[in-house]
Amino acid sequence: MAQKSIRRFITNIICGFVYNKDGRKKLRVVLNSPMLEYIRFIRSDTGLRAPRLRTFVGYQARSLIIGVNARWVYKFPLRRDNYRELAQREQRISNALAPYSPISIPGVELIEYKNILIRKYDYISGATLRSAPRDLIMANLDKLAAQVARFLYEVGRADPDAIKDLKPRPDMRPAYMFGWCQGDVCDNFIIDIKTMTVRAFIDWEDARFCDFSYMFNCEKRTPAREFMNAVRVEYDRLWNKDTK
Repeated sequence: MAQKSIRRFITNIICGFVYNKDGRKKLRVVLNSPMLEYIRFIRSDTGLRAPRLRTFVGYQARSLIIGVNARWVYKFPLRRDNYRELAQREQRISNALAPYSPISIPGVELIEYKNILIRKYDYISGATLRSAPRDLIMANLDKLAAQVARFLYEVGRADPDAIKDLKPRPDMRPAYMFGWCQGDVCDNFIIDIKTMTVRAFIDWEDARFCDFSYMFNCEKRTPAREFMNAVRVEYDRLWNKDTK
């Protein structure tokens, strides 16, 4: 306990010199994590003596994410109250929905290591909607929106038996803008900037069987709002075509 308290004290001092909020959060997570232990695990798992690492902080600071040699991504839990449940949930949902998706849903490998459950993924290069150049997104709005709408449509109407128990009620059925949904479309699809194709959808631990029309309700005028408006038009076209 004393060592942890000292570590937190030193971390607070160091982070006080970092002005940027996101940079401060990332630094705090890295400094409070057993990085040397994680690096030893990565070396053992990959067989690499000197791996090239990039660190990220997961959603709501739930996890420390480490990219390795642009080949793999490891997710180490930070908040440990329900991390096992989330990891197993993501693996189940990803495996169940991948056959229905027109866009790749990366598989999740779960690895036990010193009483923690680590998630391992293949690395996927690209950019998210929010990190890609705005002018490029706007110039290819229709092309990207058509891909995401098809994804929402096909995954939303999927109803695999393997995850029926994760629905609010097992007898619920897909409907218009109602079904399985990844939850954060704008931040979790990966774009190939050169071809403007959507390569993958990531982060499925919070996926739900629900009304997903809320994703189209962007209040502020942003690229995300314009993008989701275009997605809605294409989604409606797909829905109307198949329900006539």
